[in-house]
Amino acid sequence: MRAMRPLRATLCGLAAAVAGFLAVPAHAQQAAGGDAAVVPFTIDVPDAVLYDLQDRLRATRFPDEIREADWDYGADLTYLRELVEYWRDQFDWRTQEARLNRFDQFTTDIDGLDIHFIHERSPHEGALPLLVLNGWPSSIDEYYKVIDALTDPVAAGGSAADAFHVVIPAMPGYGFSDKPREAGFDTNRMADFWVPLMARLGYTRYGVHGSDWGSAVAGWVARKDTERIAGLHLVGCEGVLRSAVPLGRPADLEADGFGYVEIQSTRTQTVGYGLNDSPAGLAAWIVEKYHGWSDHDGNVEQAYTKDELLTNIMIYWVTGSITSASRLYYENRHAARRPTEPITVPTGCAGFVERYDQRTRTGPQARQAAEERYNIIRWTDMPRGGHFPALEAPGLWLDDVRAFFADLR
Repeated sequence: MRAMRPLRATLCGLAAAVAGFLAVPAHAQQAAGGDAAVVPFTIDVPDAVLYDLQDRLRATRFPDEIREADWDYGADLTYLRELVEYWRDQFDWRTQEARLNRFDQFTTDIDGLDIHFIHERSPHEGALPLLVLNGWPSSIDEYYKVIDALTDPVAAGGSAADAFHVVIPAMPGYGFSDKPREAGFDTNRMADFWVPLMARLGYTRYGVHGSDWGSAVAGWVARKDTERIAGLHLVGCEGVLRSAVPLGRPADLEADGFGYVEIQSTRTQTVGYGLNDSPAGLAAWIVEKYHGWSDHDGNVEQAYTKDELLTNIMIYWVTGSITSASRLYYENRHAARRPTEPITVPTGCAGFVERYDQRTRTGPQARQAAEERYNIIRWTDMPRGGHFPALEAPGLWLDDVRAFFADLR
């Protein structure tokens, strides 16, 4: 965004720019009839969207804060001012956009929605396809540090035996994928997109990795496509449990920092108006989670750079997807079917110590609970790292993924 001249885009001009940005290209519309067209995709945010963002950042009206509040009441005012100033004056979206566009990206129509995904193929024969699923409030950018090492381990000094073809899709309602136009898109239904996607790409056997909501979706994929899945690797093994949370106020969500779950599970649309309209509000809502769920001594930038934090926030902002992504909480809370049957595919669990503030689930009790729901063949209690380990601790994440799949290829 650096070097963007001040400009107040007219409402109609901005609306036209956003509509053109989010519309399905003419050559991609062939897939709307249900064929298997896979269309190359490049991220190219219109200038008008960036100009409008600049104006909104300049006009930010910050709330008050009591003295020495720090992060106890939510996003820290001092840090958020600093982040917004950096976003306004120094952050360069075009540089980050080019970084993302270095990876091969595509869209394809599945069940009437245009789905966006990274598909980076390995140059090594025998590479194992790997479906990689993220959750909220993350995006496909969570995995940018590990894609090259997964697809070409030899270039990083490793072995070709560890190579993967990498598929990282954005769930419906997330990022550059289409938004659902009807209710019912819970984690079960999300899995109905990834089974046909992997088949459409020609993969008859593949591995799956999931974190956050991606873990819950990965669990459904493992149930629906058991015969084709080599193994299931998860960041923590709470996915099935969390996806089964009933309407009400379960005891394990009463912990400090989980009010957002209740809001997004019941009144997603209401909070969405403010988050979709205010970039500072969106940044506060998301960065508070990165601060609370990561391994640091109070400074979130020990785990992530400002550019990394803002690139993820920008993906939500430029696509207007914070409400549609958050809606997954509501849909899953009100889901008709909840998973009960154990998952039989070989499963690996990587437990990172700072995943949910004080809600750390590692050690013998966590493993015993997980073994009731999964076919555990590998369990790793990590020495450090948090909720987004592929971004925060990519070396630990990579080592565990490689070790888990080594005997399952």
